[in-house]
Amino acid sequence: MGLLKRAAYHPLVRVLWPFAGRTSELASVAAALRSKGAVLAGPAGVGKSRLAAEAVRGPGEAGEGTRRPGGTSETRREAGGVALVRATVAASGIPLGAVAHLLPPDAPGHNVLRWAADAIADQHWTLLADDAHLLDPVSAALVHHLAADGRIKVLVTLRSGERAPDAVTALWKDGLLPRLDLAPLTLGETAEILAGALGGQVEPATAKRLWQVSGGNALFLRELVLAGESGGTLAERHGVWRGQGEIPVTTRLRELIESRLGDVTAGERAALELVAYGEPLPLAALTRLVPEETLRGLEDRQLAAVTTADLLVRLAHPLHGEVIRAGCGALRAREVLRGLAGALESTGPRTPEDLLRVAVWRLDSGTAADPAPLVRACHIARTVRDLELAARLGRAALAVGGGVAAGIPLANVLSYADRYGEAQEVLAGLAGAPMDDQTLAEYEVVRALNLFWGFGRAQEARAVLTDARELMTEVEPRQGVLTVRSTIEHATGLFAAAGATLGEIRAIGPCGPRVTAGVAGVEAFLLLGRGLARQAMAAADEALALIGRAPEQELPSITAAVAGAGAGASVLAGDLAAAERFAGIGYRIGEDYAGWDRALVAFAARRAQVLRLRGQVAEAVRLCRQALVRLRGRTMQAGTCLAELVHAYALAGDVPAMQGALRLADELVLPGVHETEFAFLLARPWTLAAEGDVKGAVEAALGAARAARGERHGAGASAVAGGAGERHGAGASAVAGGPGKRHGAGADDVSAYPGYELLALHDVVRLGAGERVAERLGRLAQVVEGDLAPVLARHARARTPAELERVSEALEGLGLTLHAAEAAAQAAAGHHRDGLRRAQRAAETRAWTLARRCGTARTPALVGLAVPGLTARQRQIAQLAASGLSNPDIAERLVLSRRTVANTLVQVYERTGVSSRAGLARLMDSLE
Repeated sequence: MGLLKRAAYHPLVRVLWPFAGRTSELASVAAALRSKGAVLAGPAGVGKSRLAAEAVRGPGEAGEGTRRPGGTSETRREAGGVALVRATVAASGIPLGAVAHLLPPDAPGHNVLRWAADAIADQHWTLLADDAHLLDPVSAALVHHLAADGRIKVLVTLRSGERAPDAVTALWKDGLLPRLDLAPLTLGETAEILAGALGGQVEPATAKRLWQVSGGNALFLRELVLAGESGGTLAERHGVWRGQGEIPVTTRLRELIESRLGDVTAGERAALELVAYGEPLPLAALTRLVPEETLRGLEDRQLAAVTTADLLVRLAHPLHGEVIRAGCGALRAREVLRGLAGALESTGPRTPEDLLRVAVWRLDSGTAADPAPLVRACHIARTVRDLELAARLGRAALAVGGGVAAGIPLANVLSYADRYGEAQEVLAGLAGAPMDDQTLAEYEVVRALNLFWGFGRAQEARAVLTDARELMTEVEPRQGVLTVRSTIEHATGLFAAAGATLGEIRAIGPCGPRVTAGVAGVEAFLLLGRGLARQAMAAADEALALIGRAPEQELPSITAAVAGAGAGASVLAGDLAAAERFAGIGYRIGEDYAGWDRALVAFAARRAQVLRLRGQVAEAVRLCRQALVRLRGRTMQAGTCLAELVHAYALAGDVPAMQGALRLADELVLPGVHETEFAFLLARPWTLAAEGDVKGAVEAALGAARAARGERHGAGASAVAGGAGERHGAGASAVAGGPGKRHGAGADDVSAYPGYELLALHDVVRLGAGERVAERLGRLAQVVEGDLAPVLARHARARTPAELERVSEALEGLGLTLHAAEAAAQAAAGHHRDGLRRAQRAAETRAWTLARRCGTARTPALVGLAVPGLTARQRQIAQLAASGLSNPDIAERLVLSRRTVANTLVQVYERTGVSSRAGLARLMDSLE
């Protein structure tokens, strides 16, 4: 890979990008160079030249694939490995013009081709002919001669779709060299290149957008990044690069695309403008504005493409549209859009997307006077998950007299997009307008949720919904507002109130599908709050199935709530695969609803929790950082994500990053949700442990457990910050008014939040004070459903190293790799106290192997674990034994005596504590 450099004229302009991706292609070229060479073909800018350069580059500028086996020419070694030929249009009319720099000054009067071939072959191992389609005929014949001669390797690049000299075409047609066609970059390769070029993590949505706009073209990708950086639309925030807004079309990018478009007539330009603004366009609509003959010419020149299945017209490359639109003035753009709207209206819009496009074209052309199509388009835009466009259409509808019909969907979209202040202004403007029960319910629901999520005013939001219920007489609207009230009640920890509200909903009358799904989601959360994890999972699955049976209803908020309940219940049950499945459902909702950052951030936290429990703390950090770039100011949804980030940093022992995340939490977290409060309470012990205060960590975990029981001790800000506000300036606000305020003190054997208490008390066990909580964990294991609670209780009760080893195996079976490593390390400590050195080393080896799978995780139980040490000879014999070879086989292969092999394996088993070849295989895999 090349090093990242920046041009002197601008600190952000990178002149050399790292080489990334293209692994299989590079291997194919290298393999071809070990034979005779290859022809590398592909579209302009796809990366042919860079791939060819990487293939021939290596130590001393001659890569492994370019050296002649058994080569003997010292002259060639001294002169250099690669003869580089760059063909150009300017030199294409000059015989041997492209290779003149490689030839002696005086050419013979005859047999020039042989003379030139000898001159190059005597000095170089490999000939690299770049852009060979531009070679003059004599240079092309020389390349063909060298490939046929076989004295040196020949690597040729050429642009696909361009006419090449016959001698170049004959290279692959006559079978002299294989032709390798280079496809556009994949999304994964694009993301890898961007991370290397920008020097940091890149938001996946940004990588995907740049990949789509660039069409996987490496040259275009580079230009887009340079344009985004210089224009400020691509920037780094919280350590993650993210693009926002339109990508600016720079002069350089425009010139590059214009050169690809070539000379076009006025009619062709007009057709390209129509397609640029309207793609994909039905051919029937476009031919009302453009002669079909013109479109046929654009298709022949590969500037436009028409799909055969549905006859839709698109530009040949996404960036062509960006540049063409940038070249249109405001008046010309309005003219084009008016024409497009009229043409599609005249042929009859076929889909909701067509209706949406017509509305947008009318709006942008200044011809949208009727609010009804704009309101309809606002709903469609929300359905197709474009919140920014939906907000724009809703505002336009409101501006031309759409009233309540426009204002409610607009406010709803703005709230989804976390633009709570704007939503509040729109709602205030609708106050007092006449509304029927259904409309009033929609209005008050949006208003209440905006108050709750945007401003943390839960009590006021509940009052809004309670008052709305009293104003209505129809069954379904009343049930709808109460369902939303119950979601706010359970989110704020008012479980008894939420349960009562569900009873009130049922008392009103039979529930429709929407209300039934919403009620099921709340019930799943209430079951989870009581520790009934299996029942909560079943309720969540049942609710999702109900929602799936009514796909015509858009229920993103209810679906997200149900998925959240399912994910939390699955974690408590010890089913991390199910937790990942539920979290994935919620995360995809956020992705599908472009701009619904609340869901993306919330479910990134749930996915990060699963990763953390699996010990993959570095990946958890990456996911949380990636989500945090979407935050807009101080919000409620920031809480769990930042708590998970703090927790993961603490487990990794990265104290500076942990402290930075705590400060960020103090700035961004809006309090009010019990999940956020406990997420910080559960993170707090590990922040103290990371700073070396294990005793304080134990007390913090006990305090979190007391808060989960509903006691005032340790609840509130001090339980999480524990002085962090003074030391870090962070964390306190996330738990202001802790859980104790809402639940009051709990009885000794009754827990307000048994699941949280279970996890908090197990942290005490992990920190080495299990005897203090064993009895209480045992009682909780009888309350909390699932496979996890009994294992955690066994961990607390374990008094012998053998019991700890069995607990470690059980934890590993649940996927809790880090927890399993800690239990194995505790078993090793027990063996050490008992003086059992062999057993100690075996447990240490297991702990080390498990901990290594956790990457950067560093916890008190794992401090001091040593890498199982083996000499080179011991490692060699152990590796062969692990592969399945018998002692005699190993002895024969290494020319050793069988006794030496046997003795060495005894030493390996003694040093590592492993007692079988299967165990040895697992150990050797971990040492790789």
